[in-house]
Formats: sequence, C-alpha cells, structure tokens
Amino acid sequence: MKAQLTSILRLTLLVGSFLLMYPLNAFALMDAMSTFDVKGTIGQEQLTVFWFTVGVSAFLLLTVGGVFFYALFRFRAKPGQDFVVPEQTHGSAKIEIALIIASCLLLLVIAVPNAKALFVMDKPPEGKKVMKVVAIGHQWWWEFQYPDLGITTANELHIPVDTAIDIDIKSVDVIHSFWVPRLAGKMDALPGQINRMWLDANEPGKYYGQCTEFCGDSHAQMRFLVFAHKQAEFDKWSRAEKADAIKPETVSQVNGQKVFMQGCNSCHAIKGTNAMGMVGPNLTHFGSRTSLGAVMYKNDTEHLAKWIKYPQQMKPGNLMKLEQANMLLSDKDVTDLVSYLQNLK
Repeated sequence: MKAQLTSILRLTLLVGSFLLMYPLNAFALMDAMSTFDVKGTIGQEQLTVFWFTVGVSAFLLLTVGGVFFYALFRFRAKPGQDFVVPEQTHGSAKIEIALIIASCLLLLVIAVPNAKALFVMDKPPEGKKVMKVVAIGHQWWWEFQYPDLGITTANELHIPVDTAIDIDIKSVDVIHSFWVPRLAGKMDALPGQINRMWLDANEPGKYYGQCTEFCGDSHAQMRFLVFAHKQAEFDKWSRAEKADAIKPETVSQVNGQKVFMQGCNSCHAIKGTNAMGMVGPNLTHFGSRTSLGAVMYKNDTEHLAKWIKYPQQMKPGNLMKLEQANMLLSDKDVTDLVSYLQNLK
C-alpha cells in the first residue's frame, strides 16, 4: 500500500508540475513564431478555441481525477482494519447512461466554438476590404503575385492592415504548407490544385511565416516574411513595385547587368529588361528586400556575394547552379553583379 501511495504521489506531482508550468511556457513562447501572441482575426479565433478546449479538458481532468482520489483515500485500508470492498456499481445502466450523456454534452460544448471558427475561416466578414494574393510554393522559396496590382515578388509578402487577404495557394513541384503563426492557421500547397484561405493583420508589423510540410533538403529554410503596413505606406510600396527596374547608374552596375544577361536571365525576371525567366524569384526590386535565401540571410553585400559564388553551401539543394548555366564568374564580375542587384530598388 505504501508503494502504491508513493507512485500516486509521484504521478500527482508530475501532473501538477505540468499544469503549473504550461501557462508559464505559453508566455515564454511569445516570440516571432508564437501562436499565443496573435495579431489577426483568424489567429485570435483559433486561440480562443484552443483555450476553450483546454478549459473543458482541464474541467474533465479535475472532475475524473477528483473522483479517483476521493475513492482512493475514502476506501483505502486503514492500519489495523480489515479491507472492506465498497459497494460495486459495475453494470449500472443509470450510471453508464449518465456518463454517456455527460460525454456527449462535453463534446457538444467543444463543437460549438469549433464550428463557429470554421465559419469565420471560410470567408472574410461582410463589408471588410479584400485584396487578392496568389502564394506559390517552390523548392525552397515562396512566390507572391498580386493579380489586381500586376506585382510579383518573392519571400516577402506586403499587405495593408485591416484588410482581408484572400490567398490562392499553389505549388509548382511538391507539397508545401503555408503558415503565418501570428496571423492564421496552415494551408497545404498542392501540385495541380488551388487551396484558399484568408488572413488579416490588426496592426502594422513584421510577421514570420514558414513552410510546415516536409518538402526536401532545405524545407526548414523555406521561410518568408509578411509586412503589414498602414494603407498609405502600402500604397507607396505598391506604386514602387509596379515600376520597371531602375537602370544601372555606374560602370560597375552596367557590367553587372551584362553579367546578369549572360545566364541569370534564363531563370530570373527583371521588369523593364529582357530578363523574363520563370524558374527563380522575380528580381525586379530585389534591392528593396530585407533578406535573401528565403529569410536565411540579411540582404547585404557580403551575403549576396557569397550566395552568388557558393549557392549550394549557402542553401543546400537549391536550383541555383552556376556551373550548369556555364557561368564562370571572376571576382570582379561578382562584385559588379552584386552592385547591379542591390541597385534594383
């Protein structure tokens, strides 16, 4: 009996520690990829459902656990007392029916907020401003198209706040999954199929996204950023993105453009030039992006030069292989190409 009580005490301490530490861990997760620090309508709806389900589950745990511990201590064998088997209720139709009804009611209680969340996720509320975006998954980067604005960019999605972003999600190769934890839930990107979701941001900021479906060598590095702007700032960004690429201004940039047109143009597009490649990211305004390699590196001179010279070391498995494009670049060519690309703002 002593050994049983010791085991029960250990189990109680373990469960109690988990219940105590869980809320603390939740607050510790208030980081860039947290689902507890939400800033979007759908994210908030999903968080509400989560905490409601946790509450119902905790109620059930405490109720069943309370009955268990009550029976354990109420009917335990006391020192010097013969063990007495309490009245048995196994096979009681009334108790079994009551438990079934209670279980169904608890499931119904949980189902109500889940059903409400499904309707919220289905489509934006009436009267809310809507903007269309197409998100296309590639190994291992994201392409973002704005059909109504004539803009194509990569790995950095810009949106206005308090606007429902209606997203068509596609893939050109394998299965990916689109997820911005602080704004909304996940949606798979499937080859040959268009899936839809919507999200919004309640306040300006930078929100991190990630592919959450294993898709190959650099799956963990298939990230992206969502920049939420006030409407005036978004309009300013979109006007700049609609424009053609800036012309090269220096001798170095002119040579860099020549180098680009000798092979890079077969995979990348730059609006306003003869570069119309569709395989890699659109680089029309590459210089204005904050990152490269799908948010792996800061978009600066050092990282861009390394990316051009050693793409497979920087991101294993990516499709950028200079030797296959017969591009043997000198250090000067790399420097000039970096200068040209950074000027594309």
